[in-house]
Amino acid sequence: MLPYERRLLDAIGEVRESPFCDVMYEEMGPGAARRNPMGIFDLMAEDGISLTERIKEALFPHRFMALHWVSSRPELPLVGDFRVMNISASSEERLLNLDDHAWYESDKALLSELTILDDASRGGSGQLTTMRFLPGVSSPEIWYLDRFHTFVKLDMDYRDYLDNLIITKGVIGWQYLFADVSLGADEFGNTLDDLRTMLRIFPEQFPDHDYAPLQERLEARL
Repeated sequence: MLPYERRLLDAIGEVRESPFCDVMYEEMGPGAARRNPMGIFDLMAEDGISLTERIKEALFPHRFMALHWVSSRPELPLVGDFRVMNISASSEERLLNLDDHAWYESDKALLSELTILDDASRGGSGQLTTMRFLPGVSSPEIWYLDRFHTFVKLDMDYRDYLDNLIITKGVIGWQYLFADVSLGADEFGNTLDDLRTMLRIFPEQFPDHDYAPLQERLEARL
């Protein structure tokens, strides 16, 4: 079993076993052949996508891993939701129906270059995390699209994304901790409440993870 496959499965298991979380949905996509899972990078290189070794090490063989959970405590209405793609599947899954929304033409040019990394729509939030594979760039950009049809670039790479997804368990809006935004603004009121709840509750629920760096990021954005 590849390291990130194990880490993602362990994170899903932690949620399943936590008394704080009620799992609503869980799914794992089809897996690649086990004989040489790293061979996918040779195929990607033939298509002009040559990735760093750091990102290659974050490969997991399943096309996606998905989890949707809700808090078991009504007074703390936290939700986690992700359907994260492996690097190969993400490079193929493009955004659809760009003309259905009132994007500026300049926005459409960027959005047409994005591919889906993480679809958090099962819980009704409608957020997407995407990647931008640029010619000659060995580490694709990460962009976050929210339900208000705005988008922001994240200060992280693909491997960072998986590392922090494992820690946050997909709490809606965790990606804003890696964005150049002011979480004290009115539009982020609900997100800020959720992030504060996560950082108060999770160190007790999941003590094997270090939440101090995320707390520092939150404070830097207030």
